Amino acid sequence: MTDVIIQHLVTETRVKIRCRDYIKKIAIYKDRLAVQLPEKIIIYSVLADDPFDMKYKAHKKINKRIDCSNLFVTSHHLILVFEKKIQLLAFSGILVREWIFEDTVRFVKIISGPPKQESMIVGLANGVVSRVFIDNAFPVPIVR
Repeated sequence: MTDVIIQHLVTETRVKIRCRDYIKKIAIYKDRLAVQLPEKIIIYSVLADDPFDMKYKAHKKINKRIDCSNLFVTSHHLILVFEKKIQLLAFSGILVREWIFEDTVRFVKIISGPPKQESMIVGLANGVVSRVFIDNAFPVPIVR
């Protein structure tokens, strides 16, 4: 509950990241790892381009108490899911964008893309499925 253990599935090596606090949520995306603690969010990144390197270093810290239902990380942003809204935060903690939906968000899947242009599939409780590009303020409905 106070440490994060990362295992490389190919080499079966493990790395322990000591957080020394209660871990609420963990999110991973390519070379980024976000760990939500009660009073802050710490973003870790892998130092080298070697795919077998397991040296994670604290990249940024956001000293805010955030009570979200889900947490995702992309190459340059954090995505926070609340009841009916999704917020996009820069690693500096500044709110970049916010999407408010008509019903409760039930499902979010991050889809890879160019840095700062990733997208996500968002499923709502009423059955609406939308694709949201993080550099666009308007969700694109896929299924109603």
